[in-house]
Amino acid sequence: MTSPMMTTRPNHSPVPTNRKAARRMTLAALAGMGMLALAGCAENDAMVAGCPNVGVLRDAGTLRTDQGVAILSGILANCGYDDTSVTIAANVMITARANEGAAGGTIPVTYFVAVTDPNRNILSKKTFTTSVTVGSDTQETLTQVIPVPKTMDARWFEVLVGFQLTPEQVAANRNSNEGR
Repeated sequence: MTSPMMTTRPNHSPVPTNRKAARRMTLAALAGMGMLALAGCAENDAMVAGCPNVGVLRDAGTLRTDQGVAILSGILANCGYDDTSVTIAANVMITARANEGAAGGTIPVTYFVAVTDPNRNILSKKTFTTSVTVGSDTQETLTQVIPVPKTMDARWFEVLVGFQLTPEQVAANRNSNEGR
């Protein structure tokens, strides 16, 4: 007598044997097509390199003045490679609001654009000056060229934007940013 948990069927699968063979053939065909697709990729020797990271340096993203507060509120960027470099085109958005009780007007700002290598060494830093009208946004357009051959992936480089601040202003921003 056999146990109710045991069966004497040689094939425990509910799928008929002819369907199993069809599945094996389909899998073999898909594997073959995958190999052909990969072989086609091997013929393309062009590397698809990434864009450098572009962003606002956290503790340098806010400028507090007597007139109001300016904030680096966003960056939209893209990049393109040529034989000797990668060019980043970016739009930086600066927003300004008045302090409570302060009149409108403009806030003069100085911001920087710094490029760092994969080891976070600063390769270049440029400063720019503009004015932001309180209660509105100002868009600054910038172009940054990093001397990187197209055979090197530039995604490990960074383009950082921030306000040019004093050490005291950076410390105040750092304290304000804690816990966020």
